Amino acid sequence: MKLVFVDECGDTKFKNYLGICVAIIDSISYGKIKNGFQGILRESKWDETIEFKGSHLFSATSGDTKVDVSARVNIAEKILDLNKAAKNARMYFYYARQDNVKDQRVAYLASLPSFLQKILPRPQKGRGKNILTLSCDYRDDIKPQEIHRIAEPVIKKKGYILFENVTMPKSCFHTVGILFADIVGYLAARLDVISKDVQLFENIPEGELQNKGKVKKLVSSSRLLKKIKNMELYEKK
Repeated sequence: MKLVFVDECGDTKFKNYLGICVAIIDSISYGKIKNGFQGILRESKWDETIEFKGSHLFSATSGDTKVDVSARVNIAEKILDLNKAAKNARMYFYYARQDNVKDQRVAYLASLPSFLQKILPRPQKGRGKNILTLSCDYRDDIKPQEIHRIAEPVIKKKGYILFENVTMPKSCFHTVGILFADIVGYLAARLDVISKDVQLFENIPEGELQNKGKVKKLVSSSRLLKKIKNMELYEKK
């Protein structure tokens, strides 16, 4: 069984930016990944009532404020290491970006089916290997039925049977697949947006540039993303 998790991200400065991150996990690996993710948070004394998400990584005022930013980055490193297995990756990540979006809702619904069409592998042979679950992070402007309607034809065309209904849970300590998509998507977006922010790098002395908060975030995001064993990037023109 293939487990597919979707999350999207935007940017407070660049309002027309939309990133969609998909994490795909084979069901045989899910238990190890979920137990590992939750175990790392518990060992780090992260408050289980607060989700560990990408936007909390570099913000001392959001998330579990008892855990400082350097500790959060260390937590993220350990979590992202869970995607690696001895021979193959346990998880596959795909990130699509577009920066000419006028309506986030419309763009999300328009982009997701074609994105799934590109990235979903054909099912392997064997009992139950053609079953696929689709879980998307909660949005108050989109209903699960809307995603089901546009995604199921693609899923069928790829040779899968959609397991029950599309789900859109609110992310929390237990929605590990969605949180992985959130964290990786957030890091990819930061790397993408910050590196293209020309104004950030203008008129700043070279000696001061390395101390700028966004530059530190850029460096950390790049280092964390290097821990992903299998990740593909796409851009919609």
